[in-house]
Amino acid sequence: MTSLRVVDIIQSSTDYLSKKGVPDPRLDAELLLGSVIQKDRLQLYLFFDRPVEKGELDQYREYIRRRGKREPLQHILGETGFMNLTVKTGPQALIPRPETEVLVEQAIHLMGDRDARILDIGTGTGCIAISLASALPKAQIHALDISKEALELAKENAALNNTQVEFQLKDVMRDAISPEARYDLVVSNPPYISDGEREDLQAEVRDYDPSEALFDGGDGLSFYHRFAQVLPELLNPGGRFMFEFGGAHQEREVLHIFAQSGYVDLEIIQDYNGDPRVISGKYKP
Repeated sequence: MTSLRVVDIIQSSTDYLSKKGVPDPRLDAELLLGSVIQKDRLQLYLFFDRPVEKGELDQYREYIRRRGKREPLQHILGETGFMNLTVKTGPQALIPRPETEVLVEQAIHLMGDRDARILDIGTGTGCIAISLASALPKAQIHALDISKEALELAKENAALNNTQVEFQLKDVMRDAISPEARYDLVVSNPPYISDGEREDLQAEVRDYDPSEALFDGGDGLSFYHRFAQVLPELLNPGGRFMFEFGGAHQEREVLHIFAQSGYVDLEIIQDYNGDPRVISGKYKP
């Protein structure tokens, strides 16, 4: 019996995933096969004629079956890259997005080499807090989340990346935060998708990311209204906030919320695609 080669499997899997509506089907086919046979994408091209053994093929077919059901690639692989770090992923928390790296980069630039106190709200996998802790060794990083399961994953990621972050379970939309000391920077990638946008999302997002990390149960602006009110209790004098939001359709409303609540030096930061993605500002007493 003739063994299937790497090149044959990639082509047939690409065709299958394409029919299932998977974005970037060839890329996913290559990454999944590389994970099974322990080769990176470049090595796959050097080993196109390598036969794939039965045990490898069985595992790969299971991966492709899951991807065909639109389970996220990151869940199947169990990890993803974020800010040059490796972050474990799973259904407990939102998969880190490249757009969020813009927020982290701006925060690192703002804080510099300071003994800063930074709060990450809704930490999920911990990707923001861990990246800041890695890049800002003098800073004290605190992170909150409503989900116990997400916090356990975040703690694993902090240990994986040899970083120190203080994690706490808290529902920031309902509970008083009452910090022991105020912060120089408060950051967040909050839930900002309205219920009306649910059916517009890719299946990978709608069906696999935790709902509490995506939807605010209203118009997508609940978080910004809440923190426009509580940030004065959290920020040191001169301290800033940086919050991700949903793009151009929310830009005007988010700016209005903070401008009407007494915030100044407001700035909109674009992501890598040129879309408005992060609002930053400070409170003027």
